[in-house]
Amino acid sequence: MSDPTVSNPAIDGAALLAQADAIHDDEPQRALELLRDLDVASVPMGRLPRLAFLLDHVLGEKFDLWAEALAGQRRLVAQAGLHATPLIFRHAAVAAQIAGDALLARTWTQALAASSDAPVAKARALVTLGAVAFSVSRQGAESAGRLTLQALQPVAALHAMPGPGLDAAFGAVINNIASDLIERRLADLGQPDLRTALQLTAQHSQRFWDRAGTWVNRERAHYLSAMVANVLGEGTQGAFNARAGLALLDAHDAAADENVDRAFLELELSMGLRLSEQPGQADALARAQALAAKFDDAFLDRWFADRSARNEALARHHGR
Repeated sequence: MSDPTVSNPAIDGAALLAQADAIHDDEPQRALELLRDLDVASVPMGRLPRLAFLLDHVLGEKFDLWAEALAGQRRLVAQAGLHATPLIFRHAAVAAQIAGDALLARTWTQALAASSDAPVAKARALVTLGAVAFSVSRQGAESAGRLTLQALQPVAALHAMPGPGLDAAFGAVINNIASDLIERRLADLGQPDLRTALQLTAQHSQRFWDRAGTWVNRERAHYLSAMVANVLGEGTQGAFNARAGLALLDAHDAAADENVDRAFLELELSMGLRLSEQPGQADALARAQALAAKFDDAFLDRWFADRSARNEALARHHGR
C-alpha cells in the first residue's frame, strides 16, 4: 500500500490543470492561483497544449502578466521537448512576442512552421494574429479595429499558398478575434476600423474553414458570418449566412446531433429577417425557441438567453 502522505505529482498536476480549466472564465483569480501552484513537470504530456493556452489566456490576457506567462511557456516547451506540438509553439511564440522577447518569438515561430510543414511567413502571421486575439479585449474600439486590420494585412496572400498547413489554426484564431469584436458595446459598432475588421475576420475565417475544416466547421463559420452581419445591421447578409449554415445541417445532420447549432442559427436567421424587414422572422424565432427549450443544460440556456437579449438590444440600436 502506498503512503497516503506522499502526493502523486502526475495526479496533482492533472487535477490542478483541470480545476483551473473549469473556472478560468468564471473565477480568473482562482485559476491564476491554481496555475501558479502547478508544476509543469507534473502535467501529463497530452495536457500540455491546454496548459499552454491557459498560460496565455489567464496570466496574459486576463491579468496582463505576460512576463510570467512567458516564463511558464519556457518551462512548458522544455518539458515537452521533442513532443512539443504546433499549438504549444504557437502559444509560446505569442507570449514571447507580447512580452517583448524577439529572439524567443522568432525561435518558436520557426519551430511552429517546421512542425506544421508551413512557410515561416505563414507561421509569423498566425502568431501575430494570436497576439491580437489575446490582447484586443483590452483595447478601445479604434485600437482594436486598427490592430486587427494590421494583423490581417498578410492574410489575403496566404489563401493562395499551397498546402493546408496551419489553415485550421487560422480559422480558429480569426474566429476568436471576431467573437471578441462582436461583443463590443453598441456604441463601438459605428467605428469604421472596427466595422471593417469584423467584416474581414468573418470572411477570412470562412475561407480558411472552407479549405481545411469539416462541414461542422463550415457551418459554424456561416454562423459567425451571420452574427457579424447582424451586429453591423446588415440583415440581408445575416439571413443569407444563417440559411447557408442551416443548409449544411440539413445536408449532413440527419441524426439531429447538432440541434444546438441549429437553434442558434435559427436565432440569427430571425434577427437577419427582422433587420432586413423580410417575412419569416417570427417563424424562425419560434423554431429557435422550441429547439432551445430542449437544451436541458444551464450553460446553453444562459447562452441562448444572452444571445436573445443581445439581439434585442442590437435591433433597437439599428432602429428595428
